[in-house]
Amino acid sequence: MEVKAKWAGDMRFAAENETGGGVMIDTGVKYGGSGKNPTPMETVIMALASCSGMDMVMILKKMRVDLKKLEIKVDARRRDKEPSYFEDIKMIFTASGEGLTQEQADKAVKLSVDKYCSVSAMLRDKATISYETIVE
Repeated sequence: MEVKAKWAGDMRFAAENETGGGVMIDTGVKYGGSGKNPTPMETVIMALASCSGMDMVMILKKMRVDLKKLEIKVDARRRDKEPSYFEDIKMIFTASGEGLTQEQADKAVKLSVDKYCSVSAMLRDKATISYETIVE
């Protein structure tokens, strides 16, 4: 896997994967950025939400659940001193689907966050990751 990040002026970087797909990464006004694009640390928790969400979609598909909605909210707290990595991460999964039970959703989230999601595996060394599942 290879990515590149090209400086785009001020504190912005255009990050791309090998196929040219990408995202503009910035920082807040306080640090000389525009504050209009995700910061590097925001992209990390976006990756966590997306990674665990993709796992959950696959797991529920194997359970033959007709998933209609899945939203993952992540609330992450960073430590006060440098480097200010994440210490506590709370994930809230809200899902709905034809025949989806609380038990199925709980199992899918647990398997994703605790076993399959590569991003959560990397973050677990520094952060406590907790999660909640809501079935609508």
